[in-house]
Amino acid sequence: MRNCILIIALWWCMACQRGQLKPIALPADSKPATAPSYVPSLKPAANEILAKLKAGNANFVARFSFVNVHSDSSYNYYDQIIRSGKDQHPMACVLTCMDSRVPPEIIFDEGIGNLFVLRVAGNIQDDDILGSIEYAVAEKNIKLIVVMGHTNCGAIAAAFGNVDSSAKELYELIAHVKRAKVPNDQPPYNATAKNNVALTMEDILQHSSTVKKKYDDKELMLVGALYNVSNGKVSWKDLDW
Repeated sequence: MRNCILIIALWWCMACQRGQLKPIALPADSKPATAPSYVPSLKPAANEILAKLKAGNANFVARFSFVNVHSDSSYNYYDQIIRSGKDQHPMACVLTCMDSRVPPEIIFDEGIGNLFVLRVAGNIQDDDILGSIEYAVAEKNIKLIVVMGHTNCGAIAAAFGNVDSSAKELYELIAHVKRAKVPNDQPPYNATAKNNVALTMEDILQHSSTVKKKYDDKELMLVGALYNVSNGKVSWKDLDW
């Protein structure tokens, strides 16, 4: 029996090297366990999208494991790559921090092609971020924008102390975050992180007439969130804080 297994394994390796084995293509109508929002006409309403993100985070937290956080992932990533290869129609736009511990696609249990993700230190609004948001809203008909800060944020902490750097852009970024400082806030400065999210939301509405109009016309939702890097949970502005 053992010899048979070895023979089969050797044949498989030789066939792969000769190019005799080809990847198995999935049928065109096959669907992943959770269908992505690649078809514009099937894109759900903003409140349904928000509910999906909340449920996704609950799924992520439920299977949270320091050994293998992806162990129960229901996504067929190969299928999603094939489906999104020619075009993309994400259902939401997430603006968050560049922190390596804050990956929205994983946090919300989403796959490839479901989210526009914008990342900048301190999840602030600037011209580049705003241009990307307006593209998502005007060209891809995004119905939900999430501004998400996180606990133990380095950019927030920097606003409370001195930064040993000569980088002009870094000082400008920190100056932007300093507006959100909450008096007497203590490490890890989560109150300031929440306030920073609120200010970024205000900045987006103030500086983008495109977003403001759709927001006022109830065609777009803009929500704030805070991700806890210690337990994986997302709390929501006006609901949890």
